[in-house]
Amino acid sequence: MKDGKQWYFMEEKYPELGNLMPRDITAREIWKVSHESEVFLDMTEISEEIISNKLSGLADDCMTYLHKDIRKEPVSVLPGIHYFMGGILVDEQHRTPIQNLCAAGECCAQYHGANRLGGNSLLGALYGGRVAAKSACEQADVVDLSCATQIDFPPASQISEIKQLNKVMQETMGVVRNENTLLNGIQTVQALTGNLPLLGMAVLKSALARKESRGAHWREDYPKSNDDDYLKTTVARFDGKQIQISFVPVPERR
Repeated sequence: MKDGKQWYFMEEKYPELGNLMPRDITAREIWKVSHESEVFLDMTEISEEIISNKLSGLADDCMTYLHKDIRKEPVSVLPGIHYFMGGILVDEQHRTPIQNLCAAGECCAQYHGANRLGGNSLLGALYGGRVAAKSACEQADVVDLSCATQIDFPPASQISEIKQLNKVMQETMGVVRNENTLLNGIQTVQALTGNLPLLGMAVLKSALARKESRGAHWREDYPKSNDDDYLKTTVARFDGKQIQISFVPVPERR
């Protein structure tokens, strides 16, 4: 990385893991330096065998869109939206709080913690899908659709509202957050109509309620973690009128 006129390397600043530091730390380092200069990813020391067998798609993309050969030169990088570490609340059997509704895969919150963990997408799809299917089959014989709860959601969002929501979330829910930007984001999203702003509001209110920093959630006004109050899962519920935020204990490790 280049901080002003001074070059420094992740391996030097974090000798314990270097470029393999947790994603939140790496993203914050890139975010800080990118305000002053470019940040580069150097893959020139990776063997041709690994590039050909494991990184061929990345190599092709860099050549096609950046006109850069990762075998010969570093490429400029910036943090980007990678994964939503949340989703529909499910229990260990992948049952949701709504009777007879199961969820699995990346649409549900089950396996991730404060950081996105490599391999968990496969875990959620294969293992989670199997567990959800088993739960659904077990409930199939006793399903009573008459007991389904009806919630009136707002109509579908318009394209202009989706673009505005995207802009607000990019500006407020980035690598570094604070109370003022989150409150400004909530005020803006409250004025939007449609169903997608509900998700945006749930995310913003969840981030505002968690007054600490933990993994990918990093607040410059609360830079330390607080296990006493926030070693818990954030739950956002919509009751048909407003979104309520609560915290539930993390299950004990067995």
